Formats: sequence, C-alpha cells, structure tokens
Amino acid sequence: MIRRTPTRIMPSATWPLHFDPEHLYFITFAAVRHARVFRRDVIKRILVDTLNTGRVLGHFDLYAFVIMPNHIHIIIRCRNNRKPNEIVRDYKRATANLILRHFEVEGNDEALEQLAMAAAHTKKQKFAVWEPEYQPKNIFSPDYLKQKLTYIHNNPLQAHWRLAERPEDYMWSSARFYAGLGRALIPVSDARKLFW
Repeated sequence: MIRRTPTRIMPSATWPLHFDPEHLYFITFAAVRHARVFRRDVIKRILVDTLNTGRVLGHFDLYAFVIMPNHIHIIIRCRNNRKPNEIVRDYKRATANLILRHFEVEGNDEALEQLAMAAAHTKKQKFAVWEPEYQPKNIFSPDYLKQKLTYIHNNPLQAHWRLAERPEDYMWSSARFYAGLGRALIPVSDARKLFW
C-alpha cells in the first residue's frame, strides 16, 4: 500500500525561469498526490541510479540530492544545452517506467491500482507516478547555495519524517559526502569548490 501524505500544492514551473547554463538549480519534484511511493529502499535505489545515469550521460552535474518518501530535492548544473525542464521530464519518464515495471514484476497490484486511479483524470497515461509540476530555483549566491544544501541534508530529520538522527546517517542523500565521512551512494560534484 502506498501511504498518502496530506496534499500540498507545489507551485508549477510555468513562470519564466531565467536559464543560464553556468548556474546551479535547486529543483524539487514530488510523487503523485504526495503519496509515499518512494518509501521502500528498492524504489529509492531506482531513483538514485537514474540520477547517476543522467550525470554519467553528461546531462547535468549533480551537486546534492535527497530522496524522501514522497519527493526529491536536487542541486544540479545543466550540461550539453539541456534545460531544467528537460532534465526533470526525462528523469520522471525513466523512473516512472522503472517503478511501474518493478510493481508489475513483484505483483504489487495495490500500488498499481492507486497509481492508475491517480492517472484517471488524464488521457495521456495509464498510471501516474509523479506530480506534473516541479519547482526549480536559480541558485544566485553562495549564501543561497549553503541554505539549500543545509535544507536538503536536514530534510530527513524533520519532525514529521524522523528518518535519521543526523543528516549523514541518511544514506539516500549526499549529506555523508558533505560531512567529510566519505562518498555518497553516487558521485556528486563538490558545490563548496564553486563559491568558497
């Protein structure tokens, strides 16, 4: 069963985003209906591995990430003329396909039924894994970058999640790397080298 989190409206990325390929972007995107689709480690692994694939293919440089039970935060720099909306679109498409395939193979009919109900209002797709919106923010200063790094890495510690005691204890983020305790699950570029 996929547990739902109370719905919050996430602003859409329909406003004009000033795109500069040299800038970093803090991007948030959420599971459909903010359901806890990503609570199991096997699903988190799909999300992390797909992030790594985009990095390896040169679509973006990955500076920070956290995979939460119902949403994701990343800090990236776009590469090869790709824009944030294209990166998010391709990431959502690839991960939705893999997550649905996993649910089908394991016979998780309940999860598939819930994702089908979430897509009932659209004719484009049979299942919905992601909310259509996403939230990109241009990182415009060293202080803003520090703020977003702290926010990302402290997200699992929030009272309503309590997924770890310390940021570096949560393996589904880049906090371990930034705490100087070794590598994260997937390689990340060091954002600290950009500004300080």
